[in-house]
Amino acid sequence: MKKLLYLFAYFSLVVGCAKSPESSFVYYQSLVPTSCNLVIGLSQEDSQIKYKITTNTRTATGNFVKSGQQIIFSELYASKSVGNSKIEVSALIQGDTLVIQNFGNRMNPFTLFSECDAKYLSLVKVRT
Repeated sequence: MKKLLYLFAYFSLVVGCAKSPESSFVYYQSLVPTSCNLVIGLSQEDSQIKYKITTNTRTATGNFVKSGQQIIFSELYASKSVGNSKIEVSALIQGDTLVIQNFGNRMNPFTLFSECDAKYLSLVKVRT
C-alpha cells in the first residue's frame, strides 16, 4: 500500500510539473496608428526560432536568424524589388524596439511591405 501511495505522489508531481508544448511569442507593434497594422511576433524556445508577421493584407510565418542586433526573416521577401532579385526582410533590434527600413532610394530601390507607407517602421515590444 505504501508503494502505491509513493507511486501516486510521484505521478502527481510529474504531471503537475509538465510544461505546455505551446511556444510563447513576444509581439512588436507600432505605438502610432499605421496604414498597414504591422505586427511581428518572435519566439525563441530551445532550437526553435520562429516569427509571425501580420499586416492588413498578408500573414507570414517561418524561422528567423539573429546575428548581433540584426534579425533576418527567412523566406520573407520584399514586396517590390528591381529585376528578379529577392530581398529578404530584415530588422534591427534595439532594446524593446524593432526598426525596419521599409523602402530604399533611386540607387537601391526596394519596398519590403508595400502595404505600409512609412520609410522606417518602428515597432515596440507589447507588454502582456
